[in-house]
This record gives sequence, structure tokens and C-alpha cells, in this order.
Amino acid sequence: MTSTHTDREHRELLCLTDAEAALDQAQAITRDGTPNTGDERLLALAYCMLTFGEMLKQASHGSVTPAYSGAISLRDKLAHVPHRKLNAEVLAASVERAATEILPLIQARIQDLESGTSS
Repeated sequence: MTSTHTDREHRELLCLTDAEAALDQAQAITRDGTPNTGDERLLALAYCMLTFGEMLKQASHGSVTPAYSGAISLRDKLAHVPHRKLNAEVLAASVERAATEILPLIQARIQDLESGTSS
């Protein structure tokens, strides 16, 4: 990091970095195909997406960024659904959507925070 960050910016950077790592892990799980119901990979995928949404929620500082709202909503659902009701297709589609729609925004914000050009 080339500049001094406020505590808030530092926390946001950590959360976004953790969100990026969770999504990367989710992509690794789905690379081998959509997990089957009852497969441990499905539980791992659900946890990765729950973590992804939680880190975006924390990075948003209490006001949900519209681009993150779907991932945060999924996180809220995953936190309250029994594992037997997990929908593998929905989770796999969510990973794909997050990788194309949200990941570039996360990476741009991380770059801004690391370069000291944050708002």
C-alpha cells in the first residue's frame, strides 16, 4: 500500500480481499461442475457464497451498494436455510453472475484503495 489508509478504508480493503478469495474458492468448486445434492462440495460452495456476501455486507459500511445487493441477499438466505434445501443450480449461477458482474467492481475498488485514490 502506497498511502496511509483510514481505519474504515483498511477494513473495507480487508473485507473486499476476503470476498474476492471466497469467490475464487467458489469458482474452484464449480469448475468441476455443479455439485450434487448431499455432496460436501455443495456445502463448501454454500459457505463460500455466504462468506462472499458477508464480506460485501461488511465492506458496505451499513449502506448496501446496489451492485452488491444480490450477493448480500443470497448471504441472508444461506444463513437461514437448512443444508437439505440448498439449490446447487442457483448457487452455481450465483457464482457465475458474481464473477462477471461483481468481481470487476471489487477489483477496481481494491485497486483504488491500494493506490490511495479512494473516495
